[in-house]
Amino acid sequence: MLLVIKLSPEKFFILMAAAALLAVFLAIPVAAWLSQKVADVLSFFSTERFRKPPPLLSRGDALAMQGKVGDAFHVFRQFLKEHPQDLEVYCRLIDLAYGPMQDEGLGKAILAFGKKRLNQRGKRVITERRNAVLSGEVYPLKHLRWRKEREVDHPQVEIPEALRGQFAPKK
Repeated sequence: MLLVIKLSPEKFFILMAAAALLAVFLAIPVAAWLSQKVADVLSFFSTERFRKPPPLLSRGDALAMQGKVGDAFHVFRQFLKEHPQDLEVYCRLIDLAYGPMQDEGLGKAILAFGKKRLNQRGKRVITERRNAVLSGEVYPLKHLRWRKEREVDHPQVEIPEALRGQFAPKK
């Protein structure tokens, strides 16, 4: 209060204008910083950013499930060119190579490629995956080995006369 009394009205106005200007310039970055901290606390979403979106593996999985193993392998290999450090793509390729394709040379090539590009954890994971598939602990896409063209023929079920027409769609 003593400082205010000793200042002339002009100096007091300049001091108040400077304080208001400083408050405006500080308010924007402080509000942005504070809102980001509150959003980080309240958010369950990761703040991780990708240069490229991760590969859509379901396309290759669908081809593999249909028995088009070569096409699925090609799709996953394309993903591997775009995402050489994606561990899930290596696991899918190992599953195909050592599983239904039973091509050990191709599997070894995938492992060698992965061991050059992955970190220690990734190298351990793909080696364990290969060992699990070879030992029979994991049996990827096993339906491709024994599946017949036609499933079991079911005998035709006769509908009793009393129920005929009961299940027809209404017109």
